[in-house]
Amino acid sequence: MRKVKNFFHNLLAFIRPLKNSSALIMTRSYFFLLAIITFSMVISVPTVLGYQLIRTQVQNANQYIKSLKKTNIDSAHDWNIWIRNNTFDSDVIFIKAQTNKKKTFYSDGASHVASKNYKHLFFSKKYILDSKNWHDFNHYKLYYTKTVTQYGNHFTVWINLYKVFNIIKITLYTLLIIICLVLIFGVWLIWQLSQRLTTPLSDLSSATEKVSLKIKQSNQRMEDRLPEPTSPTEVNELAVSFNQLLDVISEKEVREKQFVSDASHELKTPIAAINGHLKLIKRRGREHPEIIENSFDYISNETRRMQHLVQNLLDLSHAERDELNITKINLSELLVEISKNVPFPQKIKTKFSSNIYIKADLDQIHEIILAVLENSSKYSPLDCPIILNIEQNSGKTIMRIIDFGKGISANDKKHIFERFYRADASRSNSIPGSGLGLSIVKELANRQHIKINVLDNHPRGTIFELSLLR
Repeated sequence: MRKVKNFFHNLLAFIRPLKNSSALIMTRSYFFLLAIITFSMVISVPTVLGYQLIRTQVQNANQYIKSLKKTNIDSAHDWNIWIRNNTFDSDVIFIKAQTNKKKTFYSDGASHVASKNYKHLFFSKKYILDSKNWHDFNHYKLYYTKTVTQYGNHFTVWINLYKVFNIIKITLYTLLIIICLVLIFGVWLIWQLSQRLTTPLSDLSSATEKVSLKIKQSNQRMEDRLPEPTSPTEVNELAVSFNQLLDVISEKEVREKQFVSDASHELKTPIAAINGHLKLIKRRGREHPEIIENSFDYISNETRRMQHLVQNLLDLSHAERDELNITKINLSELLVEISKNVPFPQKIKTKFSSNIYIKADLDQIHEIILAVLENSSKYSPLDCPIILNIEQNSGKTIMRIIDFGKGISANDKKHIFERFYRADASRSNSIPGSGLGLSIVKELANRQHIKINVLDNHPRGTIFELSLLR
């Protein structure tokens, strides 16, 4: 008894943590479904089988009644001839014949059946029950009975339905045994199947917790990735998607750290220079008044540079968060307006037809064009023009900003859209800039699904090619 108790205690201890697990939910749902099917079969199969068997017995009784009605039974001799000519199971079928001359004849055992007092079933008087005690199921005897009268003769047939009930009982027991076996095997099978389906999810969840804990405990880059099981397909797709998300987050984290480092470096240099000039003024300003004006000029220039850098940082932050307002824009008119009003020393030439429309955010596309033009102006000779060109093909509008400047090397093309990146040739104060202009352009372009290509302009210069949606 103690072993059984311990077994159930251990079983409950195993099941309790799995109460809300997918495996147990699937198994429980299957069990209830199978239980409903079992109950339906236990009710329907014996009912249909019993109905068909009883109907067959009733048809047999009608045949005997029909035969008796055709026979003129006046004596025991007539009765014996009828008995010999009609074969039936005397343990199941009992017949009583009462002639118009008040003579009564019985088949084997019929007199015993006829002498008893029966209880009619509530739904039909053709079914009678022989039982001493209502709770004594083992001694129940159910009969189907039918009485007809022909030419003053009374014929009564009783059919004992015990064989029908024996068949139903055997069928029911067999059905219950088979269903119990199927239920046990089915629950075990669905449990195994559910475990196969949910184990990869459980492993994935555990791996996620480990990665999350490691990220919390470490300030380093997220390098761990979740396992990618080959099956089920849905779990594999979930793991792959989650790893892709981790890659994106990791790359963004690296970019953010690099951004903070570069911003600190860019701000540190002018601040250190300003601080040095202030110390120089404080230390030698009275003795050498001429250095004060030079230092103030330098401090003013560095202050403007810092102001420009901070403004670019704010623009980059807004580019990542501002909502888009996509409208239909006349690109031709926009470029003409920009070419007439930009404060660049180079001449801006336009080569395109009128009334070319695109779908974009007006403020952001305006900012993209100005930033690219500013970059081209910085690296182009003053006597060389900058050309704005538009072409339309295959459902897209291609805008090109062409300059005849120094050009961009193949290596620099890979990095020019990175934050604070400046080509080696430009790392001097002779060409102003924070290294954020093209980063802002790239961020704004990505938000509007604008593709940017940087090409060489032969024999010299650079072409910025923007693919816009029409």
